Amino acid sequence: MLKRIPKSDISIRPFKAYKEWDKASAGVTLLEALNGNYTSNDANTITTGLLSGSVYNKYSVFGQLRAQFYNGKENDPLNRLGSKTNVYNETNPERFLSGSAKVISIPQNCIGEGIKKGSVLLIDGNIKYVDDKYSNLILSGSTSMRIGNVFYNQGLVVITSGSNSKLTGSWDISFKSTQTIYEHEYLLISNEDEFNVSTNPTAVVEVGRETLLITDTNNKIYKTTTNPGVKYIRKISTLENGNTLDYSYISTYSSSISGGFEQYDLNSSSDSTGSFLLPFITTIGLYDDNCDLVAVAKLPQPIKSESDMPVNFIVRFDT
Repeated sequence: MLKRIPKSDISIRPFKAYKEWDKASAGVTLLEALNGNYTSNDANTITTGLLSGSVYNKYSVFGQLRAQFYNGKENDPLNRLGSKTNVYNETNPERFLSGSAKVISIPQNCIGEGIKKGSVLLIDGNIKYVDDKYSNLILSGSTSMRIGNVFYNQGLVVITSGSNSKLTGSWDISFKSTQTIYEHEYLLISNEDEFNVSTNPTAVVEVGRETLLITDTNNKIYKTTTNPGVKYIRKISTLENGNTLDYSYISTYSSSISGGFEQYDLNSSSDSTGSFLLPFITTIGLYDDNCDLVAVAKLPQPIKSESDMPVNFIVRFDT
């Protein structure tokens, strides 16, 4: 028994989930950047993080920082990379790049969709630095003492002020990564005339089915259906010609006592326990347009599918 769910009863809502990370200096890549002419012979070796032992050029790193983040377009909302406040201060710009810098490069699998704004805490010895949610790395407790910038989507923390004296010993950085999770919600309505018959094979009687045993060329005997017959739900039905068709359950105690799926109207007022035949819903399956099962919901307790009122279910899951 399947039923199509109207689009109006389907809701998909995104929400942000965050995971906190704590990385020591030995687990994060630290790069140096220096203003100067690039030559292929100026090689530096990474000593920390997943890329430890790899070779890079600090002049090349400086050029990349200047081209991407400190290219004079910091105040252009259409072309700049990274966040910025709405305040423009020419004498004290939020981004500045001196002759050298240090870059903390956080692996992509640690930041997800990006670092959560306002979650960065950099501890260098006894000094703490935090980000101000606008891509600025500032001294904790201060609002104006900037030492660099945080580029959330790229997973980069760049120290541009006094970089030679920063991160010279052991240090630690903590932050929160971001991942978008989608909550799917489906409103499922079982109306009074729906899903009121059991799917158990014993709830259906098959009349007129004919089978035949056939022997194939290999002398194997198998059964084949020559007449599929007609399947009837076990209940008392009145045909168009006025005749009564009784395929309801017959009591083994007395053949005069019977009951079927149509007994609700007769018994519901006198039988408060609901011993008349009505199925209980225990499992809900969600199918795609190709009728392939894609999700299964288990109810905490069986719910009776009543014949005189609709039953509503709400199924939620996250992806």
